[in-house]
Amino acid sequence: MATMTDIAREAGVSLSTVSYALSGKRPISPATRERIQSAIDRLQYHPTASARALASQRTSLLGVAVPQREDVDAHVIMEFVSSILTASHEQDYDLLLVAAEDHERTRRVMDEGKVDALIVMDLVEDDPRIPSLAALPRPVVLIGYPQESGGLACVDFDFLSGAMLAVRELHARGSRRIGMLTSPAATHRPSPTYARRSRLGYTMACTELGIAPTIVEVPSDAESLGAFVREQLVQEQRFDALFVHQEPALAHLGRAFAAQGVACPEDVQIVAISPEDVAVSGPWDVSNVELPISSIGRTALAMLLEMLSGPAAPPHSRLLSPTFTPRDTTRA
Repeated sequence: MATMTDIAREAGVSLSTVSYALSGKRPISPATRERIQSAIDRLQYHPTASARALASQRTSLLGVAVPQREDVDAHVIMEFVSSILTASHEQDYDLLLVAAEDHERTRRVMDEGKVDALIVMDLVEDDPRIPSLAALPRPVVLIGYPQESGGLACVDFDFLSGAMLAVRELHARGSRRIGMLTSPAATHRPSPTYARRSRLGYTMACTELGIAPTIVEVPSDAESLGAFVREQLVQEQRFDALFVHQEPALAHLGRAFAAQGVACPEDVQIVAISPEDVAVSGPWDVSNVELPISSIGRTALAMLLEMLSGPAAPPHSRLLSPTFTPRDTTRA
């Protein structure tokens, strides 16, 4: 592996001249700079990360606080990480992953300057981490939209508008008894920010359309969903449409409909908030309001780089607008 000494020898200049050319700390004549660059190209020299950090006062590393709890959907989390990783590599940055639950370690990584900035995933309402994150000296972007952000930059999908869009589409296609199917609220921790906004959007749309809102919390396992379909859709005929914000439930729900003779969309229509691949990967192709995971990750990265390039710019928030795609589970 070539070193700066090798570059100096190849270009016929001093080691300090090579150092100045790479760091930009002193002006170098165009001819000398061209000789140094030619030597770099011939020897395929790549500055070490530590050398780049010393020259720029940056590490070229971005931190991402990733949740590791058992109740999070690992597939969704890795989609977020993958989108951020791809976007960061395009901008010549690398990622350092830290466990979101270990907040002291996250703060230490930032305080010690091991990363230039931080993305924090899995925000909950009244998140206890926000005050200390807001006090950090480096840029922070939250993936989530808490009611109190502490002045930090936030990015997320607009779950409130997405839920309203889903209910309106079901209503426009003839449904009048529209229930919301979602996961049981956790009793041991605050609610995720997206859960509150999705429920609020559903309730607001029902009120707007003169529909009595009914939120049904059902675990996403096959047995629980089968019982829900049998008791509330077949026996009671309680709903003629479901707005589903519970991605793991979709495949089990489709099988339960088929097993118990519930015709979709003739008897019950369904619209889900979900990524496109989830909507089309089960026993049916579900009409959905798309959850754009890749776009959220890329937007978070873009916001972070904006803050790094212009530290004087105040943090701001972005919500990605919803789009609806009709498929097999809604009527024309």
